[in-house]
Amino acid sequence: MTESSESGRRLETFDDLAGVNDEVLRQVGARVHIMDLAYAFGPADPALLERLLSAVRPGLAADIRSGIQMMRSEEHRYPLDVQITTARSRVLEIARSMVDAPTPEEAGG
Repeated sequence: MTESSESGRRLETFDDLAGVNDEVLRQVGARVHIMDLAYAFGPADPALLERLLSAVRPGLAADIRSGIQMMRSEEHRYPLDVQITTARSRVLEIARSMVDAPTPEEAGG
C-alpha cells in the first residue's frame, strides 16, 4: 500500500487522490496522457476534477476539458468502463510513485 505523506492516507483507490496535495495533482497532470486524464477524472467527483484543472496550466486544463467532452460524446456508442478503469490505474501508478519518492532530506540531500 502507498501512504500519502501529507494526510497519512493510503492511495488504494482512485478516490483516495482527494487526500493528496495539489502539487501531486499537478505532476499527475504533467505525466499522464490527456485522454487518460479525461477518462479517469471525467466521471470522478467534480471537486477532484476541479482541483486537477486548477493545479495544471490553463492550456492543459482546456485540453483535459476537451477530452472529457469527447469521452462523454462516446458514452452512448460503447461502454467506457474498461477505459475508465485502465486510465485510473495509470493515474494511480504515477501518483503512488510521487508519494513514495523520498524528499531531498530523506534522500540525504
